[in-house]
Amino acid sequence: MSMLIIQSLINGILMGGIYALYSAGFSLIFGVMGVVNIAHGDLLMLGAFITFWMFIGLGLDPFLTLPFSVAGLFVLGYLMQRLAINRVVGAPPIMSYILTFGMHLMISNLALVAWTADPRAVTTAYSGANLAFLGLTLPWIKLITFLISLGVIGLLYWLLNHSQTGRAIQATAQDREMARLTGIKVDRIYALTFGLGAAITGLAGSMVVAFQDVEPGMGLPYTIIAFCVVVLGGMGYIPGALIGGLILGIVGSVSTMLFTSGWSIAITFFLLYLMLLFRPAGITGKGIVE
Repeated sequence: MSMLIIQSLINGILMGGIYALYSAGFSLIFGVMGVVNIAHGDLLMLGAFITFWMFIGLGLDPFLTLPFSVAGLFVLGYLMQRLAINRVVGAPPIMSYILTFGMHLMISNLALVAWTADPRAVTTAYSGANLAFLGLTLPWIKLITFLISLGVIGLLYWLLNHSQTGRAIQATAQDREMARLTGIKVDRIYALTFGLGAAITGLAGSMVVAFQDVEPGMGLPYTIIAFCVVVLGGMGYIPGALIGGLILGIVGSVSTMLFTSGWSIAITFFLLYLMLLFRPAGITGKGIVE
């Protein structure tokens, strides 16, 4: 029984890494613009389909498609912000909810028309490969995905704290008008931030496709998971996304092992309820509380 629990903890940690990666994009966008992007999961879905079609059409290994997903989703996110979302930044939150929910409906239904609702899978020569260690099993794909996720989150954290663009993003998040007075092009920073968040999410989608079926309706569940993760770690706090992702991954894996997947979802939302009730700034206490 103890080995089963340890194996479940490992599975949860590995899955928590991918949760943290796409939730970091969600947290970044909210922290800078105050926008809760309901279409966030659909960006992950598009990244997954980019990898799927490049694998089917060009025979590219899923991990070799990552730069294409990053570039494609960055451009899409940049355009989405400049053409639509920029109009509701600073408006009452309900405006961004309505707008991004409309984007979710548009993206998911266009994908449904283009690609149908059939689930699709990417199977490579190493899809079933595992690393055996002391009686435990570590799937190679999830292990590589976990390490890439940690690296990208670390790179994002470094970018925000040690680069000129990152400092401009942080200044804009803290005080938009003061940032504008110091010469920062706020609208451009907003578009860059949204593009960066979309690129990270597309990257996560490209890695998800290696161990999960892809279909147009997969986006909304991932948006809900991202919301839970950033609430646990602290809305707008990037390191908190890693903490929240790992917690949610472990809770989901262990509760599924002990009970059922249905109980896993129930426990996740009960945990979310407790966090909102008693610690709305997240476990770290550094999240944004509106």
